[in-house]
Amino acid sequence: MNTMADVARKAGVSLSTVSYVLTGARPVSAETRARIEAAMEELRYTPNAFARGLRGRRSKIIALVFPSRGRGIDISSLGYILGASDHAQSMDYHLLLWTTETQSLAALRALVGQGLLDGVLLMEVRLDDPRISVLNDADIPFAMIGHPGGAIEADWVDTDFDDCVRVAMEHLAGLGHRSIALVNQAATVVETGLGGAVRTREAAERVAAELGLELEAVACDSTATAGSALINGLLDANPRLTGVLAFNEQAAPGVMAGALARGLRVPDDLSVVAIAMSDQAALMSAPAMTAVSADEREMGRLGVELLIKRLEGEAGPHTQKLFEGVLKSRGTSGPARPQRN
Repeated sequence: MNTMADVARKAGVSLSTVSYVLTGARPVSAETRARIEAAMEELRYTPNAFARGLRGRRSKIIALVFPSRGRGIDISSLGYILGASDHAQSMDYHLLLWTTETQSLAALRALVGQGLLDGVLLMEVRLDDPRISVLNDADIPFAMIGHPGGAIEADWVDTDFDDCVRVAMEHLAGLGHRSIALVNQAATVVETGLGGAVRTREAAERVAAELGLELEAVACDSTATAGSALINGLLDANPRLTGVLAFNEQAAPGVMAGALARGLRVPDDLSVVAIAMSDQAALMSAPAMTAVSADEREMGRLGVELLIKRLEGEAGPHTQKLFEGVLKSRGTSGPARPQRN
């Protein structure tokens, strides 16, 4: 049975152009339309009923593309998704969560090539993200929660990781901490160039140098077990360590559990400050986690709103907004313990 891809090859056009002819979502020249229709007739291709039903109107479906492997969908990530989904529904759009991996470009091409989506909202954006080229080639509108390393003509919102890290490290320094560890995402995630992980590490190294702090930046798998093992190794190697900056929501509870298991108290012996952790996640730890975070639901809301405005025909300059973090000092940060001679 022939597919839409076969039609595209026969007609010498892109998969997305075939989908536009089938759905009527975008104008296609008469000459190109005729070639596609001739190819469909020759191949005896019949589009599926749903695609035929979309002819002449938009689907009002947006795909939120979130790679779920690596660090998975934690509570804070869910905040972005819910913020986007709730706002999309309020604007009469439907949000489809698509968990295909960043490197699965063929799956993304197939998704956007079916003609069933109006637009795409990207999350977990890498500094050099190959998905952006796929979306540009497909000529499908998209926006991002996160942003790549270079300049780009697209709408995006993101956490200001430089600001969050500075606020967190100044908080720890103000409490007398001089030796700090950054517990980042898993090595496999950092190595892919995930924007938040790379920017957090670079900001921590820069701020530590400015404040004269001793910093050990380490990657950690996104599990409590890994966090516990990591903090034990760090404390064995450096007994002067009194502060932890955590950009790893799943590992952070393990860091506290590991400290407790070796007879240390949080925050009396070890302070922990999280980066980009939602209030809900922070309040689930015991004691409640001190965190520097932006409003993840508002970022999700604005990200989908920017995309829908483009879908509704709004022109003008792209919106590119960084959200500053807010320090909420809770039960996991306190004065540094005196160093024993």
